[in-house]
Amino acid sequence: MDKDININFFKPVGDFMKKDVAMKKKIIIVWFVSVFGFLLLLKLVADPNDVVQLTLSTGEVITQVTGKSFLTETSFLGFPFHYWYSSQFLIALFIFLCYIYCKFIDKLESEHESK
Repeated sequence: MDKDININFFKPVGDFMKKDVAMKKKIIIVWFVSVFGFLLLLKLVADPNDVVQLTLSTGEVITQVTGKSFLTETSFLGFPFHYWYSSQFLIALFIFLCYIYCKFIDKLESEHESK
């Protein structure tokens, strides 16, 4: 082989790879915001005045913020909303993003095969 093949995610070459990488970046951003944005939202809306004091066996007293908010108190499908979002919605979102990517890459491959 005389040709050197260089594939770089951060410097895509060619129309196909540029479109593919752009879609992957969009999907990663959606995933990042949905996971870490919700965690940040939970932290921001938590009531800082709602605390619990724990006494250790050594006699030391620890004060801890409970993190209660309307997101932790709201029930959705029988679960606390924050639990449902983290345990069920994010998995469904991941599967949906995989489906979107598969449809996108199928369309992109068919466009480039016809050229």
